[in-house]
This record gives sequence, structure tokens and C-alpha cells, in this order.
Amino acid sequence: MNYDVLLNLRSTLRGSNNSGASSSDQSNTPQSTAQNAAPHEARPRILQGVSATNFYRNTNSSQSVKTTNDELKGKFMSMWNNMKFGWTGVRTRTSFSKEQPVWLLGRCYHRKDPVCEEASAVNFDLSGTITTEGQIAPEEPTPILTTISPSAEPCLVSPAEELGLDAAYEDNASPDDNICEDEGLEGFKRDFVTRIWMTYREKFPLMNDSNYTSDCGWGCMIRSGQMLLAEALVRHFLGRGWRFDPDIPIATSSYEEALHRRIIRWFGDVKSKNCPFSIHNLVQIGKEIGKKPGDWYGPNSVAHVIRTAMKKASLEIADLENLNVYVAKDCAVYLQDIYDECIVNEKLAKAPWKKEEDTSQGTHWKSLILLVSLRLGTERLNQIYGDCLKAMLSLEYCIGIIGGRPRHSLYFVGYQEDKLIHMDPHYVQDAVDMLQDDFLLNSFHCKSPRKMKLSKMDPSCCIGFYCKTRADFDRFVSNIQQFLQPCKNWMDKQQANSGRDYAGPDISYPMFVFCKGRSKDHESELPRVYRSPVNVMSQSAYTTDASDDDDGIEEFVFI
Repeated sequence: MNYDVLLNLRSTLRGSNNSGASSSDQSNTPQSTAQNAAPHEARPRILQGVSATNFYRNTNSSQSVKTTNDELKGKFMSMWNNMKFGWTGVRTRTSFSKEQPVWLLGRCYHRKDPVCEEASAVNFDLSGTITTEGQIAPEEPTPILTTISPSAEPCLVSPAEELGLDAAYEDNASPDDNICEDEGLEGFKRDFVTRIWMTYREKFPLMNDSNYTSDCGWGCMIRSGQMLLAEALVRHFLGRGWRFDPDIPIATSSYEEALHRRIIRWFGDVKSKNCPFSIHNLVQIGKEIGKKPGDWYGPNSVAHVIRTAMKKASLEIADLENLNVYVAKDCAVYLQDIYDECIVNEKLAKAPWKKEEDTSQGTHWKSLILLVSLRLGTERLNQIYGDCLKAMLSLEYCIGIIGGRPRHSLYFVGYQEDKLIHMDPHYVQDAVDMLQDDFLLNSFHCKSPRKMKLSKMDPSCCIGFYCKTRADFDRFVSNIQQFLQPCKNWMDKQQANSGRDYAGPDISYPMFVFCKGRSKDHESELPRVYRSPVNVMSQSAYTTDASDDDDGIEEFVFI
């Protein structure tokens, strides 16, 4: 933004007022003299002598000036956001360690010693430490998260290489879900670029009941929610092992690429039934919870907006009718509520010779998108939940976390050591016309992952999970229990670091709980922990190093 534009605008407006006054002086000198001598509050009476045509012309002129000012303000905000969040040429770039594992939505990418892949095991504990051992993991105890690549032939020991491994291996999972990439950090790069990136957009059609043609400055949490939902849709239609290839020509794109393009089109910045998850439709749904265009959203509000949007979209788009979004209530996931929503009855296909009155039915599971809104602290993140958050991002069912820093939304997709890997929606880009079949996709995929200190995370967040089948959901409920209670592990770390027994309160508050039955039957029977203050931990849980005073956001460099 050039400030000369604003100065020229002011001078132009000032000059137009002066020219109007001079013409009035030439046409009617006595009135002009009386006007200057009259008190300031008497000046509006002059409008009585102005013709109706000139009055409306002046009114339209003032409205155009207001519109011009709004446009200038929007352009200034767009340029400021792009300079602050997108101009990476002058930012201090820090490359991440190749010796430490990188986790990305249930996948682990790290450097591996020369050992047989049949004997490799990746162990994960709540401290976030991952070790690669050169021996066959014993049957007892079984590692929490293990990756084993079976092979029919003996494998050869090769030089040290970087491998990308799944967070967990399921015997009955599809090959795409358990793909083992031998690309190391290059595989991490391809995995990250595959994730769909939603950012501020400008120059899109006007929103209803507003003059907004851009969401710059207020729509970052909505964009983060769009990224989380887009990840769930990619899992549902393409699978975790699918990778985006930007070099494939549009004319030769495959069926998977067509699905990928269709998913992005559902988020087009226009109010249309063909774009059910556009910011226009999401803001329209937000009016039902008291929001209006330009208002900021919290993670919980976005979660409920996504649930409503999916309900409406499933009635209009056949591809979405087998998806269900469930939002946890007061940090409690009610299992029977999920079963009621996800298990639906459907009539079985009947043979031609069967009678019409045959009403035999079967059951069908609707894939589940589970959203859990949390408040992990008061003003700052309670550090006892740090390892739990990293454990969530290490689960194969996790589709990310929407949250960020205070008043700055981010979409978290992974971590390395004590840094969270995220995608930033604050870069402003022009809106893309989704009505075209060959619209460009490069603005929907980010090539520069960034990381932020875990201690800088805002305590308000929403974690997303995706379970394609009921078996997946049952395994998810069983496997996640051990990662929800953080206090014991955190106290052990405090004791190990200080060399003396931990003297703080002996409490254990899980991030969220699973409850049998329905929510309406147990609303008065929630665990007492959720009716107690969250900040009963000692102040030491919130202390951080002096080095945490800075922004804490860094950027990866792919060399």
C-alpha cells in the first residue's frame, strides 16, 4: 500500500469541497457571507435550498467515497497479511533436524539405521520419544504404536536411509492405508503438500447482507475448519496413502485427480449448492448461532457450523450422504448418540421373484467425523497436556487440530520434538472460479510447512478424528484411552527433571471422556472433573523459558 494514495484521496475530497464552496460564493455572495457569519450548527439549513437531484448526487458521492475507503482498507490489510505471513524471502528460515522424527497425521518420517525392515519397530510413548530398534520387538509388552513391513524374501542391509513409516499397522487395513514410503523426509514433503490448504481470499462475490468481498482479517478460524474438513473428505474418498502430483496435466488426470478437484470445488468461494462448504454458506449457517459476516469464530463455533453444513450437504449431494459429523458435548463423547447417527437401516436388494411385502432390512455405517472442542487451560496452555496433543497427532485416525495462537488461527497437522507443524490461513489470495472445469489447483496446496512452539498454543482448540467403518471407530475408542490422561506422565517428567518428588496436587484430568448411552440421559451425571475449575494445577505447569517470549513460529526448508 502506498500512503500517497491516501493523501491524494484526502486532497481530492478537500478540493471537491472547496470547489463547491467557490461556486456557491460566485452565484450568491450574500448567502455565502451570512453562512460564514452564522454559527456552525446552522449550516445544515443550507440543504433546504439544494435541489433533490443534487442532494441524491451528493449522497451517492459519499457512498462511493465510503466504498473506496473500504476497498483501500481491504487492499491494505491484504498486502499487510501477505507481507507478514507470506513474504518468506526475508523471514528467518530454520531447517528441522533430520535426526529427529517428524510426525504428520499418523505418519512418522525419520532417519533410520541400516537394519532389516522385518525387524524394525517404532515405539511411541507419552513423552513423545520415538526410538528405532534394530531387533525384533518382543511380544510382551507390545509396543503402543508399531510399524512392521512384512516381506516374502529376506531383506538386505543397506546404508543408512530415511524412511517414512505409518503410525500404526493394521493387519486388516488396505494397502493404501499402510503404505511404507522409503523416501524419508522427501516423503514428508510429498505428504505435506498433499494436504489441502485454505487461506484468506479476496474478490469473491458479495456475501448476503454484507459488503464483504474478502474474509481477510476475520475468517481465519473458518478457513482452518475448512482445512480440517477437507482432510476428512480426502481420507473418505481417496485414502490416507493418496498423494497429490502437481505435474499431472489436466487432460490426462485420473479418476482420483477428478475426485480431488471435486473436493476442492465443494469449498469454492461462492454461495451455491455445488459449493456446500464455501465461506458464504458457512457464514450463512453461522447466523443461526448469532454470528454475522465479519465476526470472529472460535473452534467450537466452527465445529457446530461444520456439522450443520454436512447435514445440509448430504441432502443435496449424493456423495456426501454416507458421512456424519458428531460434535462432542462438554468434552464428552456419547457412544450411543454416535451409533444412533451412524448406523442406519437400509433395505436389502430384492430378487425379482421376491414379494413386494418383503421388508427385510440391513444396517449401514455412515463414516464418522468426530470433532472434540477442548479448553486446555485458562489464559495459556496447561503444559501437562502437551504430550497428549502430540499423541493425538500421532494417531492414524486424527485429521488435525484447529486452534492456533491467541487471535491467530492455525491448522496443526504434526510435530517434531516440541514444535507443532501447522498450515497458516492468513495468506491472501484471489478467489478461484470453481465453475470452470480446469481451474488451477496450485493455490490450494502449500509447499512451506511451518512450526510453532507447543507452549505458544492457545488453550482453546478442536481435535478432529475420522473413522471410516464401525470397526475403525471401535479400535479408535479402545486405543485412544491411554493417551487422554496426562497427569501421571507429566508428574514423572517433573520429578525426573527436578531430582526430587513432585509436590504438586495429585490429580488426573483427561482431555475428554467416552460415555455410554445418550447425552440426554447423562447430562446430569458428567464426571465431576468437568464441573471443576481447570486451573487447579500449580503455577509451574504454566512456566516457560525466557526464550518463549518471541513469536515462536519457524519455517521448514526443503533442501
